[in-house]
Amino acid sequence: MHELVFETNAADTDEISDDLINLGALSVTVEDAHSNALSEQPIFGEPGMPLDIQAWPRSKVIVLLDDTTDPADLWQRFCSEDERFTTAIVEIRKLCDQDWVAETQRQFSPLTIGSRLWVGPHWATPDAGLAADALVIRLDPGMAFGTGSHATTQLCLEQLIHAIDRQRDERLRVLDMGCGSGILAISCKKLGADDVLAVDIDPIAVTTTRDNAIANQAEITTQAAAEPIVGPFDIVVANILSQPLKVLAPALARLVRPKGSLLLSGILARQAEEILEAYRPSVQHLNPLGVLQEREGWVCIGTRE
Repeated sequence: MHELVFETNAADTDEISDDLINLGALSVTVEDAHSNALSEQPIFGEPGMPLDIQAWPRSKVIVLLDDTTDPADLWQRFCSEDERFTTAIVEIRKLCDQDWVAETQRQFSPLTIGSRLWVGPHWATPDAGLAADALVIRLDPGMAFGTGSHATTQLCLEQLIHAIDRQRDERLRVLDMGCGSGILAISCKKLGADDVLAVDIDPIAVTTTRDNAIANQAEITTQAAAEPIVGPFDIVVANILSQPLKVLAPALARLVRPKGSLLLSGILARQAEEILEAYRPSVQHLNPLGVLQEREGWVCIGTRE
């Protein structure tokens, strides 16, 4: 297999990609031509937020070709159709065979939360030094968010351990709003919660959570977000994004029993104050709300004990 690599204006990449696919390319990948430059600024967007900023002006185009396609011939045919590229600098790379399954697996490392919890894919082996009574959860990467690698998931898991430990003498009901892969809901059940409800707006996430719970022998309940949610809950956790969190503020707060625990993440540090402001009118029945932890620019907001 071969790759053709060249640069172009970002605005032209859709048209160029279509042309290359029509000429026989297997795939076309578009990247920032000048990524990691000192002048680069992070852009974060989410549903409900206007985003009128162009991501980057110049794109690197990477064209994948199979062994039956001559890269020089394809490039010549492409230039004959689009004369803008007759003087462009193009790099031709020959690709070596790789074990792509092993390569993909190397990208997903297991996660250990303190001495209590180990989360990893089925091909990983728990550390030899892991405590004998540590809980092992197997989650393979899939279409739903949450393998434990993201800082927000780690923050939620750490805070859930504390919240469950504080209320261990009581019968615990937990709501995971926006369950994704089910990692938080499954962990809560394994950590000792009696009843766990996992909810998501995405039907794929609901199905994935159900399958992962069965695979981990965790008896939880799953449902779509459109169905009525019957509270109250001792612990409500939502690891989603700031815009949905603000919209859901009154509803989520109502679902927490008086003096129960509310944990929120998926929040950038710079968004923390606006989330706190959105929740203050609805959490008078709870302990004070504040930033509990910060990691890699993300925060977990929750009730203080």
